Amino acid sequence: MRRPIQRFHTEPAPMNKLVKPHLQVMRSVSVGQPPTIPDTEGVNEMLALAGPTATLMDVAKGILDRLVERPELEVQVEEMLFLKDCLGASLETLAMPCMLLQRNTGDVTPGGYDYLMIYAKQVNTSSSCPGTPGSRSRTPSVAFSRPPPSWESLDARMLDEFDQWDFDSFELAEATKGNPLHFAGWKALDGFLGEQSSDVFLEMERTSRFLEAVEDMYSRQDKVLYHNNVHAADVTQCVHALLKQFGFAAYFDQLSILAILLGAIVHDMGHDGRTNSFHVNVCDDIALTYNDISVLENMHISKTFKLMHSDLSTNILEGFKIEHRNRLRKEMVEVVLGTDMSSHFGNVADFKTLVEKLGSDPTEWHHEPKAMSALRVMALHAMDISNPAKVFSLSDKWSDLLRQEFFLQGDEEKHLGLPISPLCDRETVRFASSQVGFFTIIVQPTFTLMAELQHRVKDVLLTHLQTNTEAWEARKKKESGDVSGPPSAQNSPPAVHESERSGSLSRCHRLEQGKTSINVASPELRPTATPYILPGVSSSRCK
Repeated sequence: MRRPIQRFHTEPAPMNKLVKPHLQVMRSVSVGQPPTIPDTEGVNEMLALAGPTATLMDVAKGILDRLVERPELEVQVEEMLFLKDCLGASLETLAMPCMLLQRNTGDVTPGGYDYLMIYAKQVNTSSSCPGTPGSRSRTPSVAFSRPPPSWESLDARMLDEFDQWDFDSFELAEATKGNPLHFAGWKALDGFLGEQSSDVFLEMERTSRFLEAVEDMYSRQDKVLYHNNVHAADVTQCVHALLKQFGFAAYFDQLSILAILLGAIVHDMGHDGRTNSFHVNVCDDIALTYNDISVLENMHISKTFKLMHSDLSTNILEGFKIEHRNRLRKEMVEVVLGTDMSSHFGNVADFKTLVEKLGSDPTEWHHEPKAMSALRVMALHAMDISNPAKVFSLSDKWSDLLRQEFFLQGDEEKHLGLPISPLCDRETVRFASSQVGFFTIIVQPTFTLMAELQHRVKDVLLTHLQTNTEAWEARKKKESGDVSGPPSAQNSPPAVHESERSGSLSRCHRLEQGKTSINVASPELRPTATPYILPGVSSSRCK
């Protein structure tokens, strides 16, 4: 007997009113000519209350509100010029946190807020979420045509913990002999079965073959340290937990749930451990194919549908009604492209506006196609950057793997004579300050908005994030005491700024004849067959 889908919904959490330290507002620098933040008493007080996540849009709204509420106050010319500049600025610029425009933070180490400034320059000029069909047709349910396979290699504890946020995907990789994505994908899809007969089926044999083929197209841990099949399994499990443990399933119909889960499964398929900016700089095939725009994300989702069209044994959409198939493809494309960090600020700004307008009632969201599109995108994107919101031991493991992957990219860039990307130079990079910036400017605002829809996000994810931020603040203080060179191996925190996974640069560097292939690095630049072992983690955990 098929199980009914479980839906969870709670009232929203109250706004998080944390006391923030005072910020000395500095003159901004040019990032596509953003408005200059006024250095006035009113703006300073506003930012002191709002904290480092306050955006240029927040400043503009605060000035206007003050002028309306207290017309007797003298109008500041500097504030009027700021408002005028805001009228001609893009949404992406207005959505930038003010901290990104403040250079003089006292953080002089590579990878600090100066790095965040570099990252901000890589924001795309277009980041609005794609639209969705204007009407909600009868919701198709999802079911497998035969019972799922048994997983005798996994104990009951791991099966029970799969629904929980702090699930250990490294342990899953060990238990499944290096094939965690097959299990995670199957278990996540199996968690949302329809009770009655369906007009949309995921046929078991095709689904299993699809998951096997997708996992085969991911690199393993001995080839790519972070963006591999374990990361894909982890993001898939996180989406599953978001839907089930935290109640976000209440916002989506079954076809959208399927689209988000499949998007999570394939969202980094074919990733080679290099960032978008690397591919653009070397002008390789995928950069030329996708015109330097979200090149990796476009490649991942393109490979997905090419796989199903080229190998019918993997075509899980076979037998779908055409309207269901078209909608599923559209939603999968939008959520995978939404994982490009260059669209982060614009997407978060759109999402914030919708949360303020619609509140936490799923019915209100269902009436607005644009809102549902933004929520789908945010569901996968938030899970893709969720490592800082995990229990500290898991968060540190993921950060260290990403840091090492960046170093390998820096080694290859150095070998090719390319500019070394931020956080990729193992000789100069320091991480703690940029990690703190990433946590507070990127991750915290994202999950604070998610908590407005379901307060359990605040109870678990934001609690973990606060604990991890405090730990990194302590590491930052320790790191700032050593400015003469890179930190030693034993003192270097296993940190990395996760936002550089996708950002693109604008110019290509032509490679001379005879240099190393731009798609496959020289053997000395790639990990050897011996896996990288995290401190305190057994070799079988990271094989």
